[in-house]
Amino acid sequence: MRCIYNGNDSVRLGSKNLAKIRAHRIQAEEVEEALYQNPILIYEQDANGESRFVYYGETARHRLLAIILTERDQKIRVITAYDLDAGQKRDYLERRARGE
Repeated sequence: MRCIYNGNDSVRLGSKNLAKIRAHRIQAEEVEEALYQNPILIYEQDANGESRFVYYGETARHRLLAIILTERDQKIRVITAYDLDAGQKRDYLERRARGE
């Protein structure tokens, strides 16, 4: 699995995707915080021929988020983000405890 996000990339949030994120009651700043604080790449998925990458990350206020990214025109674009459910939180915390 190739990791497309390296912490130095600029992240783009388009207005359509920003609306999706806000529907989950998440602010754009929270997504950016979670991405800049060493998120964990969970898996890659294919969506109609486009690779999408699912990351789990944590905001400065310890909110745990799933963030779905893609790469278009050599830019990182956020597709959506949402709060982790109980199973995802457990997975995230176990991975962090292992040093991921």
